[in-house]
Amino acid sequence: MAELVGQIQRDIERRLRELRPLIEEKEQLEAVLAALSGDYSAPAANGGAAGRARVRTSATPTGRAPYAGGKTRRAPRGANREAILKLVGERPGISAAEVAEITNIAKPTVHTTISQLKRKGILEPEGANGVKIAS
Repeated sequence: MAELVGQIQRDIERRLRELRPLIEEKEQLEAVLAALSGDYSAPAANGGAAGRARVRTSATPTGRAPYAGGKTRRAPRGANREAILKLVGERPGISAAEVAEITNIAKPTVHTTISQLKRKGILEPEGANGVKIAS
């Protein structure tokens, strides 16, 4: 019996290893499609069951990002990512510092998000310090 359970576990682990790259590709394709089609809303974290969240790109009356310093609620999951993709789609070659200034998202958050999007192949370098949607 223990041998059967062990075999089932190995089969499941092998299948998960096979599927991981496909899941990552799906996420990349969805992000690029959203950027290209102008649909800058992000699916809910639970697969969309809770609907779609609108991207926040404007600051609060204090001029701070909607979540900065705990003054208001944090941005919805994926909102910063989608706001960055929207802006990069509109302005290819824009720098991370410019993205942070325009969106009022903290610079470290913008830099980290852009780095992740570059690693995933969604963004690519453009010019000296800029980025653009990957072709």
